Amino acid sequence: MDSKVLNQLARYCAYQERCTSEIKQKMKDLLVAETDQALYLSWLSENNYLNEARFVEIFVRSKFNQKNWGRNKIMFELKKRGIPESMLINAWEDLDETEYIEKLKKIILKKKVEIKTGTNQQKYQKCYAFALSKGYESSLIVAHLKGLF
Repeated sequence: MDSKVLNQLARYCAYQERCTSEIKQKMKDLLVAETDQALYLSWLSENNYLNEARFVEIFVRSKFNQKNWGRNKIMFELKKRGIPESMLINAWEDLDETEYIEKLKKIILKKKVEIKTGTNQQKYQKCYAFALSKGYESSLIVAHLKGLF
């Protein structure tokens, strides 16, 4: 193993939580031979630079709290990063359901206030589309829009 490459990968992981697919992409960028990639990945895991469970936990929490993303969008992004299905199931344990619904209500209300023109039906559709694009479940969106329109 090249200590220079190892140092770069360790700094890359220390800067922010990473998943295996991001590390593999970084190794491609650094022109690491495919035969050596497993060695680097195992070293990073053994030395606690790479921990996918920790990555998933932080990813879910940060996307929900800072970007107001719903479950569907978070799940899509995690699947895109190659996170195993078993880890995706555990990802929701930290999210409080009442907090999740409050966040949905808040973004719907904010969007409703932002819309200046249009009929109630058009406003309803824009709020619905916005909440759907944020990754919230359509049944939850409909349930909370009924009270606003």
